[in-house]
Amino acid sequence: MTERILKMPRLGETMDEGKIVGFLVKPGDSFRRGDSIIEIETDKTVAEFPALGDGTLNEWIGAIGDHVVVGAPLARIDIGSGPDWTDDGGESASSPEEPAALHPARTAGSSNALIIADLDMPRLGETMEEGRIVRWLKAAGDQFERGEAVLEIETDKTVAEFPALVSGKLIEVLRLEGDMVTVGEAIARIEVATDAVVQKGEVVDPEAVAPADLPARVAQKPGASGNAGRTRATPLARRLARQKGLDINSLSGSGRRGRVEKEDVLAAASGTQADTDVKFVALAKGRVAYTDIGPKNARTLLLLHGFSGDRTTWSGIASGLRRAGFRVIVPDLPAHGLTTIDASHPEELSEFLPAFLDALSIRQVDIVAHSLGAVVATAFASAHPASVSSLTLVAPAGLGSEIDAGFVSGMAQATSAGEIAHLLRRIAAKPVELTAALAGEIAATMAKGRLKELAKAIIGPSGQRADIVASLDRQSRSKPVRILFGLQDRIIPWQQVTVLSPFIGVHFFAQSGHMPQWDETKDVLALILGVMGEDNE
Repeated sequence: MTERILKMPRLGETMDEGKIVGFLVKPGDSFRRGDSIIEIETDKTVAEFPALGDGTLNEWIGAIGDHVVVGAPLARIDIGSGPDWTDDGGESASSPEEPAALHPARTAGSSNALIIADLDMPRLGETMEEGRIVRWLKAAGDQFERGEAVLEIETDKTVAEFPALVSGKLIEVLRLEGDMVTVGEAIARIEVATDAVVQKGEVVDPEAVAPADLPARVAQKPGASGNAGRTRATPLARRLARQKGLDINSLSGSGRRGRVEKEDVLAAASGTQADTDVKFVALAKGRVAYTDIGPKNARTLLLLHGFSGDRTTWSGIASGLRRAGFRVIVPDLPAHGLTTIDASHPEELSEFLPAFLDALSIRQVDIVAHSLGAVVATAFASAHPASVSSLTLVAPAGLGSEIDAGFVSGMAQATSAGEIAHLLRRIAAKPVELTAALAGEIAATMAKGRLKELAKAIIGPSGQRADIVASLDRQSRSKPVRILFGLQDRIIPWQQVTVLSPFIGVHFFAQSGHMPQWDETKDVLALILGVMGEDNE
């Protein structure tokens, strides 16, 4: 065994330390050059760091969340009989077994000659078609080492420093700072070892390195990857999955070779992936669609969506609660989703709950509800106080008269994808990424007209008709009641919380709109879990 220490790399000129965001391989896993092995947050970005050579992970040094100084130990790895790619200038740097790629100063007469190759504009993300050169970090004639940043590139989503995976020399800069360059177009000429360059016509996996492609089309050795057991996913997909509380390993990938893409995560978060887990229970007035995840004997949370939503709006939160060991029930409310029960008035929305929970043999629940769902939750808790252990209401309706009536009536009457796209831009602080197909599906559902009468009952001449203030005051005397509001909410003003009882806890989210469970999923999940813990004390 040839054990070496992998150190925190410098991913940018201003980087002095990095934060460990995630481990992408586990002790005992083998990996190849180009495989992403750890995710690091710097002062500028979050990036997956690729292995600069083959090896096996023996042990991670440190833990997720640790801040590690550049050059400090990250891991113990076994490099086997291969070159010491972890070397930072120590004695092994002159080992004769190392390949010519580590020694760009060798001449064409050596056993591994040098060659001039094009460095192309890399694809730094699935949606990237072009990038702008922000800054060259090397000048013509400069040498660079593997892992060293060569230039800074701006894409449609971020600015990232692009690292080299082979040592070499920058011969000529072809495109200048400020130039917008199409992916695949040559931006420079570099000198590298012949055996580090893929011949024209050969294909290199563009996801072998993150966040950037391999410079000068670096070749991969044949054979199975040591990460074969790990779900293939783009760096952005992994980051979005963590933000939205989703288990990346539970998602189906639509990318090449089953890779999980950004769109797959967004689809799962919005519930538009194939819904194979939906269940149905037949009640007297119709069929209720719902999901039921987590241990059946665990403490149970009931999640209620808002107007024009369905069970899928809670996907990220539900996944996080399940991982925390809770049972999570998420139904489609009457007049919504796949539930066949109709409703023309808010009071009718809670009528199905006693029979629904009884059919599932559930006697007590903690309720988390959003917007109009808060009216439903409060009505049920008032009528069945012993059945509800706690209430967590997100952007609740019913606290005041003001509301975006145009959003309510617009969703109820929408018939086109364009209308849906415009309306959904109002609900979250972060852009709601909606494909044309999904917008069309939502429009087709809204065009059925199931929500028209309900919309009329929600909004009166002076605004909201529902009033849950007094009921919440009573509930707060006997159980935990929490209100969560986004300060950028454009549907219901957060200032309405000023009418609430002092016994009710209120939490604000500075970077959230009407959907904090989408905008700041992790924090919302943490607060819900906090309520669960508080109630256990």
